[in-house]
Amino acid sequence: MDPRVAHAIARMEEAIDRDVPVAALAAAVNLSPSRFAYLFRRDTGVPPARYLHTLRMERARLLLERTFLSVKEVMAYVGVNDPSHFSRDFRRYHGVPPSGVRDRGWAADRWAGERNPPTDTRNRS
Repeated sequence: MDPRVAHAIARMEEAIDRDVPVAALAAAVNLSPSRFAYLFRRDTGVPPARYLHTLRMERARLLLERTFLSVKEVMAYVGVNDPSHFSRDFRRYHGVPPSGVRDRGWAADRWAGERNPPTDTRNRS
């Protein structure tokens, strides 16, 4: 992978919650936007905007599975402002709504375990 593309990917990951224009990424690695887009697509197989979208959807899934953040907080964390847009894109990408991922994650299991302590407290020696 071209080191300039790798650098751009690192910048995308650092700024996942902010708008990352292709022109700014290209300028950061001293390339024209068109040359940058060509190299990025050659090395990753997708355009920069789609790659950023994929990063956001994957990060959102991880946050929903592994944290107790609300869907709204996760949405803000990955830089999406419109709840309906986020839910639609998330469902399209993962095949389940954000709440469906939350229900399957380890955080949900842990939370359910804390809310529902065992009721049988008899000593079984």
